[in-house]
Amino acid sequence: MVLYEEQFATYGKTWEENFLGTTVINTMHSENIQQVATFLFDDFTRNAGSRNVGWPFIGKGITTMDGADWKHSRGIVKPIFARSELSDIEGLGVFVDRLIEMIPTDDRTFDIQPLLHKMFLDVSTEFIFGKSMNSLYPNTTFNSDEFFAAFDEALGGVGKRRLAGAWDRLLLIFDQPWRKAYQKIHAYVDERVKDALDATKVATKGKRSLDSQSGSQPRKYILIDEMAKEIRDPIELRYQTLTVFLPARDTLSILVGNTLFYLARSPQVWTKLCEQALEIDPNTITFESLKSLTDFRNVLWETMRIQGPSGRVIRFAKRDVVLPRGGGEDGESPILVKKGTSVHLNPYCMHHDADIWGPDVHEFKPKRFVGKRLSWEFIPFYGGPRICPANQQVLTHATYTLLRLTRQFRRIENRDPVMEYLELRKMTAQSKNGVQIAFT
Repeated sequence: MVLYEEQFATYGKTWEENFLGTTVINTMHSENIQQVATFLFDDFTRNAGSRNVGWPFIGKGITTMDGADWKHSRGIVKPIFARSELSDIEGLGVFVDRLIEMIPTDDRTFDIQPLLHKMFLDVSTEFIFGKSMNSLYPNTTFNSDEFFAAFDEALGGVGKRRLAGAWDRLLLIFDQPWRKAYQKIHAYVDERVKDALDATKVATKGKRSLDSQSGSQPRKYILIDEMAKEIRDPIELRYQTLTVFLPARDTLSILVGNTLFYLARSPQVWTKLCEQALEIDPNTITFESLKSLTDFRNVLWETMRIQGPSGRVIRFAKRDVVLPRGGGEDGESPILVKKGTSVHLNPYCMHHDADIWGPDVHEFKPKRFVGKRLSWEFIPFYGGPRICPANQQVLTHATYTLLRLTRQFRRIENRDPVMEYLELRKMTAQSKNGVQIAFT
């Protein structure tokens, strides 16, 4: 992402290039990003044609489709997140308890990132499939390391196919490690798909919602079961579920890991969080009370500003349109975007724009969000109709995890000799050196 910052510093906040014969407009203007994401939403597509370079690993789902198919998928997924037990703190607490049990308390240096990966893998599989992998249990029969390796290989294969362009069919034929990796992921998901279709068969035939369970306790929402009420084809259900599982696997663990990375280098911020955390009655923690923890919220927002999950968003113009910024000698006049042009929106560089955030833009300073009114200058989850439907769940789970850690440990110490953040980019960016810390 440093290269993009250098290019924007050289050419301006919106500039045009020719990449392999395709006209590309790169922009970090918030007005342009808002136009593409909202007002001109129907004038852009995420795919230049029907080719899906992730096929057959990744098929049709909420993150890969456009038009009517996407709206249908969004209509199924969004209400599930809206109704899901975001306030089920007790359920989340079980997983955080396991995490805390595995953290050394003898001032020993350790990398917390792998533990966070496993914990949030357990959390996400519980919510999506109704059955946790329980990878944090020392005697678990599930090999999470092998599963992570297969996922990384499968995603790496998608990246290779994207770069190969027209040669991707040859890669599909000869790249046997990629095929073996994505088939392993499919096998895991397909087993859960079968269970979900069987579990919802009666409710579907009777056209009765599973919401009407007896008893006063609210039912536990399982994403794949809710989707199975609407999608009865097992292959379609596999791909729809997989496109939710892909970002869920790492987004939360990397967000919390990145947050701890910066907090270990800002002990005074950790101390302030500890003071606020100890004032809270752990028996009264709810979804609403977590939203009111402004210091925790600002820490998470500052982490997402510096190392957010959204790097670039690529869209293709379906017809000629006009964006409000990028034209004229000063780059502040409207600019024509012709049909077929690729528009690369860059929230990462916008989040590092000194004109918005000040000259200390590369420093970790959560206080910059105190009293700040959020606008299109800060969109860690993107915005408009395609905003991440799990954004509130991400913030809730991350806040709760930090709250529990600050109640448990009064001090965090950086044990990484490298102070700066070295980026390792897979599906999203994470620290190349992990998060080497010590708690006391």
